[in-house]
This record gives sequence, C-alpha cells and structure tokens, in this order.
Amino acid sequence: MQTVPVSPGCEHSPSYRKLVDAYGRTITYLRLAVTDRCNLRCRYCMPEEGITSTAASDLLSFEEIIRLVTVAAARGINKVRFTGGEPFVRRDFMELLEAVHRIPGIDSIHITSNGVAVSEHISRLQELGVAGINLSLDSLKPERFARITRRNVFSLVKKSLDGLVRTGIPLKINVVVQEGINIDELAELAGLAKTDPITVRFIEQMPFNGDGTAVSKHWDSRRIIDELAKTYPTIHRSMNDTGTARLYTVPGFVGSIGIIGAYSRQFCASCNKIRVTPQGLLKTCLYDNGSLDLRALLRDETTTDSALADALGRAVDDKPKNGFIAEENSQGGHASMASIGG
Repeated sequence: MQTVPVSPGCEHSPSYRKLVDAYGRTITYLRLAVTDRCNLRCRYCMPEEGITSTAASDLLSFEEIIRLVTVAAARGINKVRFTGGEPFVRRDFMELLEAVHRIPGIDSIHITSNGVAVSEHISRLQELGVAGINLSLDSLKPERFARITRRNVFSLVKKSLDGLVRTGIPLKINVVVQEGINIDELAELAGLAKTDPITVRFIEQMPFNGDGTAVSKHWDSRRIIDELAKTYPTIHRSMNDTGTARLYTVPGFVGSIGIIGAYSRQFCASCNKIRVTPQGLLKTCLYDNGSLDLRALLRDETTTDSALADALGRAVDDKPKNGFIAEENSQGGHASMASIGG
C-alpha cells in the first residue's frame, strides 16, 4: 500500500477559510474523477468506438490526489465522491479510498460506478465505511442493457446490486431517461424501491455523449413524474430533498424515488459542489469548460499548500450562478461524460 506524507496543520491556518462563492453557496462536496477509462460504452456517455483515453502520466497521480483532497478538506470539503470513467478500473483505486478515508475532515466517501466490478470489493467497502454508492442501471432487461451499454455484462451489475442491498451500504440507482429506449421500464425500475431501502433516481439526459448528437428535451422532470404516476398514482413529493434530486415517495415503498433535472438545471441555486476531471481540471459547474488547471499547480514544485488553497478559493469565487450561464460562457461543444467525470 502506498503511503503519502500529508502537509500538517493546514486545516488550522487562518488563511484556510470555507469555500463560499459569490452567491453565498458554501462548497463542501468534491466530485473527483480518477480515470476516463471505462469498461462500458453507454450510448449517452461516449461514442461506440470509445474515446481516446488519457495517458496514465497525464492523470492525477495517487500522491497528487491525496494532496489535493487534503488541501480541499482544509478549506471545508467534507464529502468526496469518486467517479470516472469507471473508478474501479483504476488499479490503485481501493488504495486511494483507504488513503482518503484517513484524511482529517473528510466525513463521507461516496462512489459512482457502473457496477461491473463492484461485487468483489463489497466487504472492503463496508469495512471502510463508504457512505454511499450510486449504481448506474438504465434497464432491467439484459438484452436492452447490452444495447445501451454495448457490453453484455448485466449479470455482473445485478450481482453488485444484490450484494450492496444485502450488506446495507446506502445505495442509489441512477437511471438516465432515454426516449424510445427505456421509457417503458421507468415504472419497473422505480419498483426496485418498493421492498428495499434504496433510492431510484431518474436523470434527464444531458448532451455529454461525446459525438455531438442532440438529445431529446421532451423527457424533462415533469414528464417523468407524469409517466410514473400512471403506475403509482399516489406518488408525491417528499420533504426530505437533499442534494441534486427532488425526492418522491410512494405509500408502501421502503425506498424512495428521485428526479434529477440535470438538463433543466433545477438544483443550481443550492449547488455545493465542485468537480475535478481525470486530467486535473477543476470545473465549478458541469457545464463550464474548466476554471483551474490543478494538475499544473500540483506539478509545479513552487506551489505550496497555501497557494493551492488560495487558487481553489479564487476559482470558487468565479463559480457561475447556474448551468445556463456556464454553458453560455463556454467555448466549443460538449465532451464525453467520461472525460468530464460523471
């Protein structure tokens, strides 16, 4: 296992204030993409031929990630979500989890995964106290799953799903709503929350497929709820909304249902997150082009922890009010979600 010296005492420095943007939003949540490689080729995420993967030397290294998270924690980040690509394809991913788990100030570690390789690590994830896993699952039909992901691995994902439910690790199922593909399954997918304490979240499709293909705007959050109400007429808003999802309950359900207005950007006013791409680019909004080259700072021997912390603060100061403004200010088209960090 790799060990990394941590800069001591930075959380006590008076210059390490909380990260608060110009609109009063306190940033406490870091989404960290550790790779852009993936073992699936989901249609809404990347082209069939995949993307040109970043060379290992151009990804943030183990040591750079630990240093970045340590400094971010000193500025008030207390939640880290590991994403990709698919995080479990990174060889040192479990070691990264263990190292971040030891960083003072990090209260909860979360993972977003496609579930292909999760099952073999469940016991260790439980030991580490992983606070939650988001599992991508857009169909319960193996053949359709294969068409969406371009890989025939439904059984592996189902094994991970069942294992996580048994062990009690908090679980959310992420479903990208795709017109003409999985609309007829929305009610069945929601039904996963009937007998198990999971949250099934339906996500508006976003334009991050990497090939420039337009996505349907017809299936917004309101239409998704209307579709679910055909099967579950008693579905209603919950008062327990947290994070990006609007939560709903169905009487008799053990779990809950969530709607993420990712394209209509319904959660910007309360956004408390920043994200780092696999190449170390800081994005203060999913829809911006990146605001800070963290990799360059981390690889500059003159960059102190204090300078890194100050750079984070300046970037957050410029966080756009919402995703529409960020998109207007961006140049060029939308990249693959795997390149951004899902």
